[in-house]
Amino acid sequence: MNFQKNEIFPTGKGSQRIHSKFYPLAAFIRWVSFFYRRRPAQILRRLLRHGRSGGRSIARIHFVIPRLPVFLVLGLLFHLTICLPAQAQEKIFLGFSPPEEILQTEVIFSFDQAYKGSTLRAAILGKISEGWHVNSHQPNEEFLIPTKVELDGISGVTIDKIVYPPGLSRSFAFSETPMSVYEREVIIGVQLKISEKFEGEELRLSGKLIYQACNDFSCLQPEEKAFSATLPLVGLDLPANLINEEIFAPIDFGGALTIAKQEQGGSANEISALVERHGLGASLLFIFLGGLALNLTPCVYPLIPITVSYFGGQTGGRPAKVFGLASLYILGMAVTYSVLGVLAALSGSLFGAALQSPPVLIFIAVVMIALALSMFGLYEFKVPSALMQMAGGSKPGLFGAFFMGLTVGFVAAPCIGPFVLGLLTYVGATANPVLGFWMFFVLALGLGAPFLLLGTFSGLLQNLPRSGMWMVWIKKIFGVILLAMAAYFAAPILPNWLAKYLLPAILLLGGLYVGLIESTKFSSKIFPWLKRAAAAIFAGIALWLAWPEQEAHAGTWLALNDAALAQAQQEAKPVIIDFTADWCLACKELERFTFPHAEVRARAEGFVFLRGDLTKYASPEVQAIRQQYAIKGLPTIIFLDAAGRELDDLRVIGFVDGKEFARRMDAVRGN
Repeated sequence: MNFQKNEIFPTGKGSQRIHSKFYPLAAFIRWVSFFYRRRPAQILRRLLRHGRSGGRSIARIHFVIPRLPVFLVLGLLFHLTICLPAQAQEKIFLGFSPPEEILQTEVIFSFDQAYKGSTLRAAILGKISEGWHVNSHQPNEEFLIPTKVELDGISGVTIDKIVYPPGLSRSFAFSETPMSVYEREVIIGVQLKISEKFEGEELRLSGKLIYQACNDFSCLQPEEKAFSATLPLVGLDLPANLINEEIFAPIDFGGALTIAKQEQGGSANEISALVERHGLGASLLFIFLGGLALNLTPCVYPLIPITVSYFGGQTGGRPAKVFGLASLYILGMAVTYSVLGVLAALSGSLFGAALQSPPVLIFIAVVMIALALSMFGLYEFKVPSALMQMAGGSKPGLFGAFFMGLTVGFVAAPCIGPFVLGLLTYVGATANPVLGFWMFFVLALGLGAPFLLLGTFSGLLQNLPRSGMWMVWIKKIFGVILLAMAAYFAAPILPNWLAKYLLPAILLLGGLYVGLIESTKFSSKIFPWLKRAAAAIFAGIALWLAWPEQEAHAGTWLALNDAALAQAQQEAKPVIIDFTADWCLACKELERFTFPHAEVRARAEGFVFLRGDLTKYASPEVQAIRQQYAIKGLPTIIFLDAAGRELDDLRVIGFVDGKEFARRMDAVRGN
């Protein structure tokens, strides 16, 4: 056994730091060394030598008697010190006083609020004082006390996993084996599952962190540090914002949290939470209502004249037949929308981009023109004979209604918004084509439900007295609308000068035709006034569209690149990134109406405006951008704070007006 200078206990193989239970003995030897001006090792060797000399009683007496008063004092001090509080013992025994709080704890959540029925992540953050460390959760020696978290039970909450970080390997003079420890900071991840039946308006996470603090020479007795924090629980109508990303990024939970990159604008989170909270049946009802709401989008407007024109001459006045044809019409729409939606979701492709690519836009424009010419009476729209033969002898009326539904469903498909994008994201995440098909099938049924009534009503109009000439004029109005929609869809692929004036010209000339030139006669006195009103409405819209655009825009748009982002971050400026494409119709609306808005321009100072061009969406460069920024449809606008972090809850998918865009700019400054 070798003794080194200023050591109380021997070092070497198998030796360890002073444990707290040896403090009294260490203190006793230190007191003796103080009075005899000898090193502790010398005192210990002398005591041991005298203790082993059993036959040398005279020597022991000679050593003890002259020193008896001193030993009595030392013994009294020894018994007094072991009765002192722990902190006082540490100061006396170790010769120094450790910090009052060697480890401080804090509970951090990954969201600012959460939903019942969702998964939540938390982090137990332990800050360790300088010069100290704690054993890791898996120390290298069995007798060492590991760091661990013990959580208090919460009714309605399940602990999915607790994730401990790996320890740091450190070598110390008292051991030949490197130790696994935590220094400065330790972050322990906790993943929770909140039940749908959880009672209460807030979640309280509490527990204790068990650890043993040591420095390079000694260890304190194990301690327990309590922690507690609360998080509000809200309804699905309120957003849950991702926070503290830099803290949770290093924690290996074994996969991304579905709600965590509300990185998809929030809609996917809401659908996921909806399914978990209310079940699939109620979720399908909600999706059906969402389909009904899609009837308010501009792309659905052309379906109205198509439906009226088709059913107007197909029914023969029998309501039962009208309803049957309209049902097949809606079924065709549902099949088209379901197949397109599932394919897009499972392939991960840009749904809006594929349906707004130049070939598809040309096809839609051609279909619009063909239907418009049919409205003007140049020919009667019928299902091609080749398709009739492929149908295997089906009745023309039935197959024709189904085929028309397939066609108009494809025309309606570009009407993609945040709700549909959220549904696409959810279906893609589940990788379940059956679930995806039925979700989009129900969505399409909601989209087509009004047309079931419209088709039935259109057929009954033919039996009303003197309705024939009235319907001829109505069909011509719809013909003008269809030509205007053809120009609208073709605008992204036309020259700028032609795209700017083609649509206003069609509306102006069409209004003059249906209001003044068209020769339809009707006995009602109100009919001439209706014709003039139609002409005035078309002309007013044409003038409004042709009016010169506002030249002022919200700042200068620069091309998206790494250098621009780095410069913005260096200057601590927030960034707005607009992802657009030449073929994107809603992108043009943002450029025309939103960005020049007075409230947007008033807030532009201090922002950096970048634009990402995704026109060639199949190119490797654009695919890399889409993957990097999780772009699911266009237009998409993301907001970065001054540190370069995306504010996911502010992401824009689709068109928003100037006031809403200005509100999001204010929210960026508030972060």
